[in-house]
Amino acid sequence: MEHLQSNIIEGKLLNPGMGTYNNKKITVFGANRSGIAIAILLHGNGAKISITDSRKKDELSDELRQLNELEIDFFLGGHSEDCIKDSDLIVVSPGVPLDIPILEKAKQDGIKILGELEVAARHCPAPIIAITGTKGKSTTTLLTAAILEKCNIFNSVVVAGNIGVPLSSKITELTPKDICVVEVSSFQLETTKLFCPLVSVVLNLSRDHLDRHGTMEAYFTAKSKICKNQTESEWIVLNITDEYERRFAENTYAQKTYFSDDINSHTSSNNWIKDKASRIGAELRIKNEKIGLYSLNHGRANYVCDTEELPLAGAHNIRNVLAAIVVGTILGIQPSIMRKALLDFTRTHPALEHAFEKVATINGVDYINDSKATNVIATNAALESIDRISMDQQYSKRVILIMGGYDKGNDYSSLVEPIQRHVKSLILLGEHTHNIQTTFNDCCNIDHVSKMDQAVELAEDISDHGDIVLLSPANASFDMYSDYKARGEAFKKAVLDLS
Repeated sequence: MEHLQSNIIEGKLLNPGMGTYNNKKITVFGANRSGIAIAILLHGNGAKISITDSRKKDELSDELRQLNELEIDFFLGGHSEDCIKDSDLIVVSPGVPLDIPILEKAKQDGIKILGELEVAARHCPAPIIAITGTKGKSTTTLLTAAILEKCNIFNSVVVAGNIGVPLSSKITELTPKDICVVEVSSFQLETTKLFCPLVSVVLNLSRDHLDRHGTMEAYFTAKSKICKNQTESEWIVLNITDEYERRFAENTYAQKTYFSDDINSHTSSNNWIKDKASRIGAELRIKNEKIGLYSLNHGRANYVCDTEELPLAGAHNIRNVLAAIVVGTILGIQPSIMRKALLDFTRTHPALEHAFEKVATINGVDYINDSKATNVIATNAALESIDRISMDQQYSKRVILIMGGYDKGNDYSSLVEPIQRHVKSLILLGEHTHNIQTTFNDCCNIDHVSKMDQAVELAEDISDHGDIVLLSPANASFDMYSDYKARGEAFKKAVLDLS
């Protein structure tokens, strides 16, 4: 491990740079944070930049202000063919679908199309830890960064990517003695070609974003690009309790490491990873009637902390912590240092807002904001966490669940059993709730509302002391709100208005 740390610091495991862009004509699609950041980076490397966006100039005044002093051509209010004329390269922001007509024409014209993550990573002088999954990316990214910051191996630890800070905005600040922990989404990964992180982490995989990817297979293919270019010099961290993880393991040359929160079976005894994994991992073990988190390192199980000591609520967060522990173990960080980092961890980062966030307790009823649960696996994780609380306190059927929103191609069937077990009343918010209604008709009482304050007021009316009102929509927010944050803020305001 000391040799690995030395190699990282000396820059021997880094992605190659792309060289100069002098006089290359590059068109950036999307004037959002990622588009602006990559435009600034490439302009600084000598490229001639054009930016195109479907929004009009008056809708982008704040964004474009950052580019006032740069010589950049703008094609706003739509994507005309002029925006790609004579382009040497197109760089797309994550939110831009690859099947829009102008990009289809660019493909026919033979223009190379890359994503912001791909281009930024090729310029990155520091090693990259890349974290993906359907649920838990932001939390695991921040937990991993906290562990790396505590070990004092690196000059600085940079958090970037889908968490709200484009990697391209940090490139000029980085050196080979730094390290980047990057949250990566399927939208970012589908436009990568040579992306090769030092460590890739795959937390889980479940149906999501099928409105964009079309099929679960296409979604998996996009996610699998996180490890496509990894070699035996790199590592991948996998969740052995997730059904898709076997396919990631079979489609990469990276060294396999694993984590598991199943206290009934140790990682070393799992049949499908025998003889395939390096002897590094993390798991739960029971000792002295307490459940502890352990790092596994070449035959030794090293105690890190007890689950009850973790500052993050929710059973799903135990898996996130285990994944972060594996990364720390790969980099040779001592369990005592990881323990200190985990116990000092706080929810202060904006990315952790609206993620199983307790808002208030009113008349003995807990109100939990999980607006960030934009897919079924996230809502399942929230109910799983309630499940453990219920077993401890011998409660059942005490959850009033608020669901609904923009359906991205969800299959709700996996929620039937937990909803039957724990949800006393289901409140459906918005107009696009037919599929939810159909799935859960026989599970519990169902009500419909059109506004968030109506949902919260109804939840208060039907709740009893000891109940939990949980906003965990299992859907995106675009039917009613600009994003999940706006939806979460609406919930919090409605709850605080009660008190």
